[in-house]
Amino acid sequence: MKGQISIIEAILSSIALFIAFNMMITTGEYQTKWEESLSSLHGRDILITADRLGKLHDYAFSPSFNTEFLSKIDAVKDSVVKSETQGTIKSLVHIACDCTSDQITYLQSILDDVKFNTRGIKGVVCSTSLPTINTCGASTEYPNALVIWRYDALTSHINVLSNFIDADNGLIEITDVPNSKVDGLGTDDDEGQKRIFGIKSISEGSFSGNQDEFIKPINASQLSYQSYKWFYHLPYLLKGTVSESIPLEGGIAPCTTLAMRGEFKFQDINRRFWICGTTSVYWDTNNNNIADIIVTARNEFPIGGFNFLLNYIDATDKIRVSFKPDYIFDDFIGNVDSQNKLAPIDNDKNKVLLSRGFWDGAREKPVAAIIFNGTENDKTAWVANFARNAVDLSQLNNLGDDYEQLLSSLILSISNKKTKETFQQTGQITSYINVNNTDILEIYKIELSIGKPF
Repeated sequence: MKGQISIIEAILSSIALFIAFNMMITTGEYQTKWEESLSSLHGRDILITADRLGKLHDYAFSPSFNTEFLSKIDAVKDSVVKSETQGTIKSLVHIACDCTSDQITYLQSILDDVKFNTRGIKGVVCSTSLPTINTCGASTEYPNALVIWRYDALTSHINVLSNFIDADNGLIEITDVPNSKVDGLGTDDDEGQKRIFGIKSISEGSFSGNQDEFIKPINASQLSYQSYKWFYHLPYLLKGTVSESIPLEGGIAPCTTLAMRGEFKFQDINRRFWICGTTSVYWDTNNNNIADIIVTARNEFPIGGFNFLLNYIDATDKIRVSFKPDYIFDDFIGNVDSQNKLAPIDNDKNKVLLSRGFWDGAREKPVAAIIFNGTENDKTAWVANFARNAVDLSQLNNLGDDYEQLLSSLILSISNKKTKETFQQTGQITSYINVNNTDILEIYKIELSIGKPF
């Protein structure tokens, strides 16, 4: 009996010691990051593969990334996958306009069918009336850009407009500003114009000259740089509207089919062109309504002392061209000495994009036609009213393609290019920097998120 008790005591002691040692010496619980690492590796492989296939630029702005590519990859079929593109213009741009219905129609026609770097974008223009800023259907608090196409005493709207700009949105004002409203004298100054657009009037003599030239930015950090770049590189849409045989001169080869004739208006002169199928465009360069040169896509050509590039032949009735430096506008500042004698409020001449020469011999005081204010991501632009004599849609449409190119490049270049991040809380995000320079140097980031649903 005593032997049995000793055995039982030994067993109980062993159990007690085992429990004690387990309490004192814990083995710990280790979790690996293998699942997260695998998701990150899959994301990197997917983006690199798409890039090497030459499809990354297309996929970055198209739902075909999911339907044509991601859906066929077994490794991520059971994962929640989402992609976003940051740092470049969206495929759908929302623009609110405090202006007339004819001006809205005019803007919509300019921005309805835009193409650059081989991808298409569309502008959605809607009406708004300050202090309200219509979202135009955007899923964000504000539209991507706001246009004010009239003179308005903006002092009562300072807070509304400041909040809009601080959210990284762009604001353009197209109007003639009375000098007395921003001269700092008396009590009638419009503090909104001065604070939002950063303008002031200057005491100078009468206007002289009749053309407005770009002031070339010194570097990419200047507020005017993006708009300058977009004007000279954004392909501008031209359409053929009349089917006919092409009249020829200069011994150039004939087009073997009927062509679609259109007109390209700049500096108040209509220049004819003929689209020959989808391979070439015939141009009248000496304004006699007879074609004298043949141009194929991606080639430059001269007309009226200026150079242009034929970026695309999209169809038998649709082409896109871009302006090449240095282009000069017929003046649109005007000759009324009581208005538009404006300068940046801090005297920074680098904020001026277009000028009608300079007030001084040292070229430090531009006769400004466009003045920028703000920062790179949230900026404003005052533009002298180039359409002051256009009171209806037909007159607006007759202004010229150069003014449409200027307006579209201004709006698109300053529009908000940030995308609201909507990634799921779980998952790994892989980032990839991509560049496209077919028409405009475009640097953007693609973010691919891969995570398990549970």
